[in-house]
Amino acid sequence: MGLLSSRTFRQIATGALTGIEEKRNDMRDRIDTYREKAVTKKNEIQKKYNQYFDEEKENINTFNQLSTLVGDDYVGKLNSFAQASPARLSMLLNQNADVVRSELDKYQDSDADFVQQRTEKLKLNEQELNQNLQDQVGLFKGTSTLFTRDIEDRGMKSIQAESGTLTSESLPSTAPAGPGIDVKTRLTNPEKSTVINNFDKLYKTVNMGDNSFDYQRDDENPDKYANPTVQSAFDKVAIMEANAAEERVTLDTQTALAEVLYQMDNPNYKGDNLKFITQVGPKNPSLNTAEFDSAESYGNVEEMKEIAERNKTLNIFIAEDMLIRIKELEEAKASGETTTATGTVTDLAEVKARPPSFGGGQKAKQEREAWDAQYGNTHFNDGTLMSQAQQEAWRESQAKKGGGKSKNSIRRLID
Repeated sequence: MGLLSSRTFRQIATGALTGIEEKRNDMRDRIDTYREKAVTKKNEIQKKYNQYFDEEKENINTFNQLSTLVGDDYVGKLNSFAQASPARLSMLLNQNADVVRSELDKYQDSDADFVQQRTEKLKLNEQELNQNLQDQVGLFKGTSTLFTRDIEDRGMKSIQAESGTLTSESLPSTAPAGPGIDVKTRLTNPEKSTVINNFDKLYKTVNMGDNSFDYQRDDENPDKYANPTVQSAFDKVAIMEANAAEERVTLDTQTALAEVLYQMDNPNYKGDNLKFITQVGPKNPSLNTAEFDSAESYGNVEEMKEIAERNKTLNIFIAEDMLIRIKELEEAKASGETTTATGTVTDLAEVKARPPSFGGGQKAKQEREAWDAQYGNTHFNDGTLMSQAQQEAWRESQAKKGGGKSKNSIRRLID
């Protein structure tokens, strides 16, 4: 085989170059085609996202409207109602507040956050749609040859820049529900009289002989009422009055009774004074106020916190008062000066010895009595501060009939 002539070689080379240029031109044309397809796909996907967004925005706006209508107390039930299908919310929109509350009363409270759930749902849809868009953009990749790879790289950047990513928006947040619409918070004087008169007509059945009637008393306990409904109403009234007094709020019995009775017939009633109804009154032994005071005198913050925490469900007013005292004690400890029942730790560490038991006349006797009253349960007679264990042992000893161990015995036995 002979060598190619220079003319033949030029013809072959020219043909090859022409073929490469044609491929490069074809590649450029395909960039336009893929770009057009990607932009079309982006518009379709953006439209789909906008539909998702509008739907979820409407769901959240409807939820917020309904929560404002029914009030804070019903938000949990509304969350539960909306779980099955958000579209159900629109069924309630044109109803009045009482009708909606009656429907929601069929549901249990739910801790689920409807608005957060819908926001997360939209985010998942956005991610899926964005992936579909990127898949369309990526179709152009890998279609080049050695001689057109540079065009492919530039084309990918051009397609990506023009088709871009979805334009997303932020959904509305949860709106504060507030007390609700058409929720009474106060009774007029005529309303108070009406509700009490109706109650009396129903339950005052005992003829007192002077053309007046009274509630039936319990045969075994005359201080109680025979009818549980009557007893429950007056138990609540007593607790309301006691709590109000603790909070320095004036609340008369008639107003308290009217509020209780009105709520019995109207569960949605949110009277201002009903906040004073707690499980037990402020003087109830179950609140362990004596134990709390004792723990405070020893600076036992952990025991104080345990008692206060238990009391939150029994009487929130007493619990809050205890929490304030705990905070004050913790702040005092942090400053290095812990308050106890008789003074500060700094003060108690510098107590003088107890005056001699004998001699000194009336003045010395008064000094001994004063010392015993202030330091007798916290210090040894030489003025040394007892440990908490020693103080507890001394108190237990003194509680025993005829007295128990002496302070010196406790000092020897308990470090």
